[in-house]
Amino acid sequence: MTASTSLSIEDVSGTPNDFLTDEPEGSSFYRAFQAAHISGFTCRYLVVSRDGIRVAVAPYFLHDFSIATMLPDGWVKNCLSWVKFRLACVGHPSTDFGHIDGEISTEILALINAKLRDMAPLQAYKGFVDDLLLPGFVRVRGLPVCMLDVQGDYYSGLDRRRRKDFRKKLQAASTLRVEKYSTLPEHLLPQVYQLYLNTMTQAPVHFETLTLDYFKEMAELGKFHLYYEGERLIGFLQMLILGNKANLKYMGMDYQRNRPYFLYFVMCLRALEACIHAGCTRIELGASSYQVKRAMGCELIETSVYYRHNNPLVNWLLGKLKFLLEPSVDELR
Repeated sequence: MTASTSLSIEDVSGTPNDFLTDEPEGSSFYRAFQAAHISGFTCRYLVVSRDGIRVAVAPYFLHDFSIATMLPDGWVKNCLSWVKFRLACVGHPSTDFGHIDGEISTEILALINAKLRDMAPLQAYKGFVDDLLLPGFVRVRGLPVCMLDVQGDYYSGLDRRRRKDFRKKLQAASTLRVEKYSTLPEHLLPQVYQLYLNTMTQAPVHFETLTLDYFKEMAELGKFHLYYEGERLIGFLQMLILGNKANLKYMGMDYQRNRPYFLYFVMCLRALEACIHAGCTRIELGASSYQVKRAMGCELIETSVYYRHNNPLVNWLLGKLKFLLEPSVDELR
């Protein structure tokens, strides 16, 4: 006869120290994001134990979610922007992939769902690659994530035409000065933050907006490349590296200087080179600028977002109108 086991769940605010220890976006990143106090988001953790032993940690956030978040700018988005739901979402506002650290079984998901249901009328799981057993949830396509697996010499894997094009773009930016930091100096934080805001205004989808405090918290955690035209800072890129994995996390630039120097492309390419030099073989380049990143050889990893509303009628409508929640054509370019 098999002894019965008992599952329990605890809602905690602090990031477990051993959370996602094999990911660049691990406990240090999650802790820094929380310390930055990003407006509109409350980040917490559901810790599941079996007979007193921890078996899973599910990060989640609370947010007032607009049904028009994924829509391109225009009259439809403006008309629907007032439709908002209080959302309890497993995942993280600022990571492209969703993670549950530990066991992901039907009984554990059911326990998490029961907890989420009491927190907000709309529940979700964001950025998951694997199929999740979530009966009653509406599954929609999320933003695909650009991933580069490096096998051998990166440039030898490119065809002749692309190598020639890459050399041309690198030559155009050859007069730029690049400063590399493992710790971002405090006096540069305001300039870096302004470049980040420049990029935010260009993004087709706005979800979280970082604060200056985020860059203060991350100053010693990420690696930063800063690009100068003479004495003028015109671009930056932040990387997170752990073992053989890397994440090109955030970047920003002066868009008036992008075209003359192919700045966006060059920053990504030089960051790839730095990650490869550091021994990385799996590099995440985020969920944007797909045409550029395909040219670099990236694979697009499909993700899913799952939604469920406590009201059966609203949940039925979510299923019928799920196209409103999926990426637009503009976002997938």
